[in-house]
Amino acid sequence: MASHSGRQTLTQARLLFNQQGAVPGGMVAEPILRSWRRCADLGFDMRGVRRADLMTQGELREAQQRNEALRRMSEPAIAYLRRQAGGSGNLVILSDAQGLVLDSDGDTGFAHRASRVALMPGAPWDEAAAGTNAIGTALVEGRPIAVHGAEHYFEPNRILTCAAVPITDSEGRTLGVLDLSSQARDVRPDVLALVRGAVDRIEHQLFESAYEPCTVLRLHADPAGL
Repeated sequence: MASHSGRQTLTQARLLFNQQGAVPGGMVAEPILRSWRRCADLGFDMRGVRRADLMTQGELREAQQRNEALRRMSEPAIAYLRRQAGGSGNLVILSDAQGLVLDSDGDTGFAHRASRVALMPGAPWDEAAAGTNAIGTALVEGRPIAVHGAEHYFEPNRILTCAAVPITDSEGRTLGVLDLSSQARDVRPDVLALVRGAVDRIEHQLFESAYEPCTVLRLHADPAGL
């Protein structure tokens, strides 16, 4: 759970950013601050709301079909992440390489609350659509990102705490993002490690699929690691 002093510092940082467009060093993590600046450059107001541009069911089905291989190979990892996260009050989200939510799986009660800020299949969560958020910011930064509570750019999204890790293929191309979202008060220190472990499983599947006709030589100092 985020500390009271940490929440106060973040509230002050948002106020300063709104008033001056700048925040003193150390108040906000650099990746979050870079994202805030990108959002401000797009003309977004922190006190506003994200674009409401959900896909139709037909458009979503087409997007899911385009990403069918990724979705299929992600299913075991999503189930694994759900088990590791505990299931209650969590949502596991799979997006494509543009930040479009393809699938979500988890607690139905929290899914309903998350749908109020459009965290649901068919919604874009790139920064240009949803401001600072784990999925969109992980895509821009090209690395794992956690975004907690009021670190989200748009005020309504502060109900969320999210951790996202890009999924890359064997040639380093980004195929999508895996995200674990929960209520803002449920911050856990190991959340990025949990998602990273699930993404490792997906990337192993992708590697094995890409090189299925080949003989693969596996090396590890510990036989259990093979």
